[in-house]
Amino acid sequence: MVMETKERLITIAGELFADLGFDAVSTRMITDKAGVKLSAIHYHFGTKENLYIECCVYAHSTGRKLTFGDVMTAEPSLLESPEGQATIIEKIVVESMHYHFEPSRPEWETKIIQREITHPTAAMRTLSEKIFKPDTKSAQDFYMIVRPEATEQEAQAWSDLMYGQMLLYKMAKQTIEMVRGENALDQEFLSTAAQTLARAMILEAGLPLPEKLIK
Repeated sequence: MVMETKERLITIAGELFADLGFDAVSTRMITDKAGVKLSAIHYHFGTKENLYIECCVYAHSTGRKLTFGDVMTAEPSLLESPEGQATIIEKIVVESMHYHFEPSRPEWETKIIQREITHPTAAMRTLSEKIFKPDTKSAQDFYMIVRPEATEQEAQAWSDLMYGQMLLYKMAKQTIEMVRGENALDQEFLSTAAQTLARAMILEAGLPLPEKLIK
């Protein structure tokens, strides 16, 4: 029951924060919509600020996506050959695209992260330390294993290929649909985009393309 109340508060508050922004949402609005006492926020989170941070972390971590570090730890043998290294890139790109654009994912989870990226609050520091920095560092570390002669800036630029394209699709979704049509970012297109992105990242890393990515 305690966990149910906490998760309900995160979901309800997340929806409100995503739609209205942090400053426009009061604790009373959250508890009234959740059907719980005002004291529940203090009990579970301490402050509205802490609740907002929990919402952002929850939104980004739901269905936690695969990272380069995850694959390198789980399947270290893939690092031993260029073909295996290319497989790692393909796995990460396809999984990340699926994670970020899963149709069943609640809309508020995407909206609150978009809002936080464009108008950072104190929550961004927590997101950066817990999620963004470790994720990007694992991508850069992988690139340096594949191309030990590369500079840190080159590794950062390489990891930005993936994060940048996915951020574009998230942040510019409405604009893209206005230009290309209502279903411009449907699952078929996103699957094609994942393969195209994986192909570009593999080739830029100087690795052989997996057979299914060869046109």
